[in-house]
Amino acid sequence: MTTERDMIAQRPYEQEEELVNGLLSFDAAAWRQLFEENYQRVYGYAYLRVGHAADAEDIASSVFSEAVKGIRSFQYRGVPVAAWLFRIAHHETVDAIKRRKVAPAPLDLENAGGEHDELHRTLQRQDLGKAMGQLKEEHRNVLMLRFIEDRSIRDTAGILGKSEGAVKLLQLRALRSLRKRLGGKNDGG
Repeated sequence: MTTERDMIAQRPYEQEEELVNGLLSFDAAAWRQLFEENYQRVYGYAYLRVGHAADAEDIASSVFSEAVKGIRSFQYRGVPVAAWLFRIAHHETVDAIKRRKVAPAPLDLENAGGEHDELHRTLQRQDLGKAMGQLKEEHRNVLMLRFIEDRSIRDTAGILGKSEGAVKLLQLRALRSLRKRLGGKNDGG
């Protein structure tokens, strides 16, 4: 089993810009690092959106395939390359939902899988999963990125292609809507 210490020792690219340069030169170590550091998070993002493990695995794989295809057009602007991956994940997830031509499935929180225990613990209450599923897509996206993925306002803005102010406003509205769906008070603000 790979420990965090092993991951750090195997991390050839410490600086984001160096990682991007490695990705642009198709260095296998850079791509391995990008995959190892982001696959589970991309999978979790997709799983929360589609509610099916197999679909989430397909989406996560597709994200990395699209990243390889599109890396030549990537321009580093100081934002983590993971934000670019999550933008791809967002588009791939939306496409997958459209191809199915059905609404995203309710989350199967009871069967999230052993390797996804952290995700399972985070959303273990069925009523929270149901309430999240009832939110507007943009509200659900902001909450997942900010609180499930623990992304900064800046990263979330980059992933969603919105300004930081827009993300803050969406987050506020999403939390109010979620609180209302869970039967809490709206706090009037």
